[in-house]
Order: sequence, then structure tokens, then C-alpha cells
Amino acid sequence: MKSGKCFRFVVVLLIVMLGGFLISGWTAKEDLRFVKSLGVGWNLGNTLEPYDLHFETSDPAIYETYWNNPITTKEMLQDIKQAGFSVLRIPVTWQDHMDDNLQVNEAWMDRVQQVVDYGLEAGFYVIINAHHDQWYYPDEENLPRAEEMMQALWRQIAHRFESYDERLMFESMNEPRLIGTDKEWGSGTPAARDVVNKLNVAFVETVRSAGGENAKRYLLLPAYCARAETAAFEGFYLPKGSRMILSVHLYTPYRFAQSSSGTDVFTPESPADTEAIDQLFSDLKRLFIDKKIPVIITEFGAVDKDNEQQRIIWANYILKKAKKLGISCLWWDAGGDAGKEISYSLYDRYTRTWRFPKLVQALVNR
Repeated sequence: MKSGKCFRFVVVLLIVMLGGFLISGWTAKEDLRFVKSLGVGWNLGNTLEPYDLHFETSDPAIYETYWNNPITTKEMLQDIKQAGFSVLRIPVTWQDHMDDNLQVNEAWMDRVQQVVDYGLEAGFYVIINAHHDQWYYPDEENLPRAEEMMQALWRQIAHRFESYDERLMFESMNEPRLIGTDKEWGSGTPAARDVVNKLNVAFVETVRSAGGENAKRYLLLPAYCARAETAAFEGFYLPKGSRMILSVHLYTPYRFAQSSSGTDVFTPESPADTEAIDQLFSDLKRLFIDKKIPVIITEFGAVDKDNEQQRIIWANYILKKAKKLGISCLWWDAGGDAGKEISYSLYDRYTRTWRFPKLVQALVNR
């Protein structure tokens, strides 16, 4: 080859290689920008995820109201959107609605789709998941069955929603963990983390191959237990491709955010209160954001202890750090009986009123 032709060949080769790099880099940056644009969201908790009712029924309404919430209406979700929330996560449990051939009950799928449509019509970005499904217990012995269930379930979901655009996102699992063991709520074991990774791969491959808008749908993936644990994050494997988002939960510090008998005060100047939060965001930056992997905190919240102002201080501390990294945060709202234990609930679904309007304003006015 003559020197001139050789030179041109090298230049063309470099352009092709560089072009591929730029396209890949642009895609990753676009994913980060997408999540950054989402803002703050809200969970329709304890609604479509009840399971093990101890009696047989195929009526979706019985499941939807079993954990003390009313039937979800368009008007409820319009209230949430008008308050300023922009993302709606709809936790769904599927295992009680699948037959021996792993087919999802049509009435249940229809109801899930109806609530998704309510959310989209209200103007939300919407996330649906597999929430309390016990078939994804992450150990090697269970892996073949779990992969089979993962593929069967998400193939049906992906086909049902194949024409829905990027405003609808799928999340593979919720807090996949070794339930009932001493490793349940930590970072798990290397083997368990590996199984979670393999199930995430099965999920991504299934959705991507389902056709339609699924080829470019944003997919959310948890590490082991979706926990704020360094070892769980370091053991996480991101499948090949783009438009994938890490899903993580934040309920720290435990004594303030979760324990009903713990402290009702959060002090930003106290390392005892902030150390775990600071470590989480440091890990998210180092292991994900710096590598252009976007993150959504799909659940966060602090239980009510008649301390709205302290919860505002706590939420502001978290949201300031999240905003700096372009991380979207979704409040966990489990609803519940009016007049009874309020817990994390912000919105009374029976009266369609806000229980903690000042906290809501602090969340949405970022």
C-alpha cells in the first residue's frame, strides 16, 4: 500500500473508531441527562403489590384494597401530579396472578395497564416493577427457575406495553435478597450478588428482544437488596447496552428514618446522622455517576413521628446531594387506613388531602 493511501486508511479508521466512541459517550451522557430531568417522584405503595391473601380470588380489586388502601383513581394521581411530583412508581406483585404455565391473569394485567395509563395521562413518567415476587430469591439453586420466571413475566409485560414510549420504565426486581437469613439486609454474599446480576441480564435481554419501543426503553436494575451498601454496589454488574439505570433505596439513618422508637431529630452537623448518607452518595458518584451510569433512588422516606420540620431537614439534606449528582428521588408512600398509622404516607387517599403539605413543598420545590 502506498504511503498516501496508507495515511488515508489510518485516518478513516481513526474516524470510525472515534465516531463509535463519541456515539457511545453521547448515549451515556444522554442517559444521565434523562434521569437528571426527572425531578422528584412518588410511590403508589401498598396498592398493586399485596400478596399471599390466604384465600383464593382473581378479583384485582380485592388485591388492590387488601392492604388498607382504596381503589386508585385518575383523580388521585392528578392530585399527586398537581402537587409537583413528576415520576410515579407503581409497585406490582405478579406471583399470585400467574398460572402453572406462567401466564399472567388477563384481568390483573388489564388493571396494571389501566393504572399505568392513569399515570401517563396525568403527565407522569411511570415505573412498574416486580415488587414482592418471591421467585427471584437470589441463590444458585433457585437460579434456573428464577430465570424462567423472569423471562416469562417480562416477556408478557413487554409485549403488553410494546407501543408505550420512554415515559414508561421497567424495573426488574425490588430488593432481591436472601429472605430469612442473617445475610438478608446487608450486602448479601458474593454468590447472591452474582445471581442478582444474572437475573438482571435475563431481564434486560428479555425486554430488549420483545420488539416495539422496548428496544429503547429505560430499564432500572437493583444491586443486591437495592441497599445502600458499598459491597453490594461493588458487586453490581451492568449488562451490555444503554438506557439502564441503577435502582437504590435510602432509609438512613435507621434510627431516624425507619425506627418508630428511635430519634425524631435529624442533625445535619452530626456525623452520627449523616455518615451513612454521605457514604451512599460518595459510592454512587464513584461507582456509577462518574462512569456515566445514571441512578434513581426509587424509594426514600422517613417515618412520621410528629416531626414534620425534622423530616424536611432530612429530606433537604438528601435532595441537595442528589441534585448535585443528577439523581432522581422517589418518596415511599404506603398510604393506609385514614386515622390509623400514617407511617411514611404524605397523601390521604380516602380524603384526597395532603397530610404534610410543608414536607411536600420541600420535596417538590427543588
